Amino acid sequence: MSKQAKIQGRIVFPGERLGVVEEFFPGSGLYQKNGVIRSAELGTIRYDPSKRELAVSKINRSLLLPREGMEVYGEVGSVMRHDAMVDVFILDGKLLPSPYTGIIQSLDGNRNMLMEVRNGDIVKAKIINTKNRILQLSIDSSDYGVVYAYCSKCGMFLENHRNRLACPRCGRVERRKISTSYGAEELN
Repeated sequence: MSKQAKIQGRIVFPGERLGVVEEFFPGSGLYQKNGVIRSAELGTIRYDPSKRELAVSKINRSLLLPREGMEVYGEVGSVMRHDAMVDVFILDGKLLPSPYTGIIQSLDGNRNMLMEVRNGDIVKAKIINTKNRILQLSIDSSDYGVVYAYCSKCGMFLENHRNRLACPRCGRVERRKISTSYGAEELN
């Protein structure tokens, strides 16, 4: 297999060495310095054999920024009496390449977060504030809350029986603020 066939369609990074000017003519998305052809952007290689030209088609990635009102899914990390930290991995229905940090707070000060969520739970929440680069999340509506939970004793998936979460293995019953869609959400 020729070098041209091997590199066709390959993803390249900015500054990556692709060849020399004796082999190829540099097309769009490339630059050459001291006879070495390098990629100028993140993209896929295109090779035109009739012109012996290499080019890079830029990969356009739209940056998904959180905004107030967006729905998120995340895994609960540490839980304190008045708040819980959440690693948000789905934002507005799109899987994120790396998670955002969110926090669910007891706004009235009377709610005990230890009774609402537990470490490892998967929650569905709504962004209510994006200041300070930490997403402030709400699970107050019946649509929001825990969508998947695991037994804190044996680790088995908890089943919803009349708004009470019960472990089918050890029989333990646990309390959470569960979403109306508990156990039915498909997280892709």
